[in-house]
Amino acid sequence: MSAVTVPWVLPDKLGTYTGHQLGDGGQGIVYGVPDPPGKFAGEYLAYKEYRPTEAYDSDVLYDMVCFRQLLSPADRAFLDERLTWPLALVYLGDTPTDPRPSRNPRSRVVGFLMRRVTQDYELRMPSGEVKLQALEFLLNSDAYMTRVGLFVDDAHRVELLLDLARTLDWLHRRGVMVGDLSPKNVLFTLRGQARCRFIDCDSMRYTGKDVLQQVETTGWEAPEPEKATVASDSWKFGLLAARVFNRDQHSPDLGPLRAVSTELAQLASLAQSRDPQRRPPMSDWLTALELVHNRVKRTRRATAHTTQPPAPTPTPAGPYRPQPQPQPQPVSPPQGFTFPTQPQPRRPAQSGSMGNRVAGWLLGAVLVGGLVGYAATHMDSTDASASASPGGPSATATDDVHTSGDSDDGVNTPDSGEDTPSDRAVAPGATVDYSQVADDPEAEDVATMFARFFGAINKHDYDTALDHYDPSTSVVNLGSTSARNQWKDVMSTTQDSDFVLSDLSSDGTYTLATLNFTSHQDAGYGPASSPSDTCDQWTITYQLTDSSGYRIYKAPRDGVSYTSC
Repeated sequence: MSAVTVPWVLPDKLGTYTGHQLGDGGQGIVYGVPDPPGKFAGEYLAYKEYRPTEAYDSDVLYDMVCFRQLLSPADRAFLDERLTWPLALVYLGDTPTDPRPSRNPRSRVVGFLMRRVTQDYELRMPSGEVKLQALEFLLNSDAYMTRVGLFVDDAHRVELLLDLARTLDWLHRRGVMVGDLSPKNVLFTLRGQARCRFIDCDSMRYTGKDVLQQVETTGWEAPEPEKATVASDSWKFGLLAARVFNRDQHSPDLGPLRAVSTELAQLASLAQSRDPQRRPPMSDWLTALELVHNRVKRTRRATAHTTQPPAPTPTPAGPYRPQPQPQPQPVSPPQGFTFPTQPQPRRPAQSGSMGNRVAGWLLGAVLVGGLVGYAATHMDSTDASASASPGGPSATATDDVHTSGDSDDGVNTPDSGEDTPSDRAVAPGATVDYSQVADDPEAEDVATMFARFFGAINKHDYDTALDHYDPSTSVVNLGSTSARNQWKDVMSTTQDSDFVLSDLSSDGTYTLATLNFTSHQDAGYGPASSPSDTCDQWTITYQLTDSSGYRIYKAPRDGVSYTSC
């Protein structure tokens, strides 16, 4: 039998979690975990604590934790990116002596730890309230979507359905049925690659068993008595596909979906069959959605090619300098709004009093004696040390119970069959070459984070770029509107390119990532020693944290160097 380690954690090892309530539902209360314990130290976690009156099967919850532990590294990464799956059991009483909860009469499972939803899956409403960005937002008119700051076109809808279908197919092939598949339980993000993420995963059925009694969201019920099956998931996915495109909470009208693809409309119609056997499996949806998605991508490329001016051609002498061309200045969206992914034209380098004036006061207000322009947005303005901890006090250890073997480090499972990733991370607006560190297992994730970060800067989507900083960063006060606006002003003329991730290491606290790239900026926004530079080649070693994804903590001064182009 493969070795499995299931962590058991006491609630008092989670820090003052009761002061970090995230949600209050019928089954239990969800809290943020301020001090993740032991092996989870530094991770971005949440704790679901069941109500004492709620009936739940702790043994099935244990089996779900084991399921994740037994996955191959690639499959485990897939699950962690798309589901808030149970990671550890939280208990009261004596330290368990047997892996299975029912065999420990002196201890009681009271909940579980899971990964906490990141800001990528949150939506700041015009009122300032932050909500989970669930698919239910897409079941509204375009006018409503614009009012709340969501700009979603049919291409995004196809991408989201394709990602959701991939997850459902992956789950079904491993004996997991969603059951309560509704737009309230599926979050989405459009930052980088459009992606969906399941919440309330303890309500799913695993190998025919349930942690909690199966329930269904009103308006999304399957007609047959048996719940949480491949057929009932198919019914609800077909209904979701129709409603996402007809922008309605209740209507099953297939007209808008048919306008996108007759094959998708036919699948949705079959999915609404009263006979469960006639409903299409997710593999059928995948084939059709991938064809539509490929067509959408070709259309986007063609549209971008006909609407954007040609990029300047680099010369053999070195990195190119943008040639000034008359064009309107980009219009900044209201704070919190994100425009659809559309490549922005490179802003030409300009000289003038505005750039020098802004650079002058930023020199004093942002960095005081440091580097202006690009580097000011990344370097710590107060501390050049690389040893500070990004979090609070050190976490305590967990109690681990092993079913067999000594640890889960030696799990032998079949390969996932996924293609080997290329040595380039691509995001809208930026591509990062990580071929020099491709043998590092973290290289692709780090490169992808940088591609999304710099891509957002190049597209002038500065709020998305700011989301890639660690919340405890000393570079910019993320909670201050004035500090965020200063950061945006500094970045307002910057366009970066030629990214190469050249080194990855760790100092025991942070992941250290060295990135080489070229920056173009208006005169007055260059380094303090060369403020008139409009082109610089940088080598920066960043300190990164890893809490449900890599984030930028800072770049110590001794890790930053540049030369003028």
